[in-house]
Amino acid sequence: MAEHIGDRIRKARMRCGLKAVDLARKMDIPRQNLSAVERGHTANPSAQFVARVAEALNCSADYLLSGKLTPRRSFAELEEVA
Repeated sequence: MAEHIGDRIRKARMRCGLKAVDLARKMDIPRQNLSAVERGHTANPSAQFVARVAEALNCSADYLLSGKLTPRRSFAELEEVA
């Protein structure tokens, strides 16, 4: 079975040592919303949701969306590349 975004969110959350309720509280969303995404009941969460999860877990949205590990870059680093 293919891994979905909810699986990656759950793994990242667990690596951070957070319970679902703690992450939901940190994101200021209902725990049920997070749970629905983690269980795959919400197949395509919004870009805003993914960005908020990535920020809360200090990981890249790219990892959450695709499973590819990429380093996070600051805006200053991105401006240097541009």
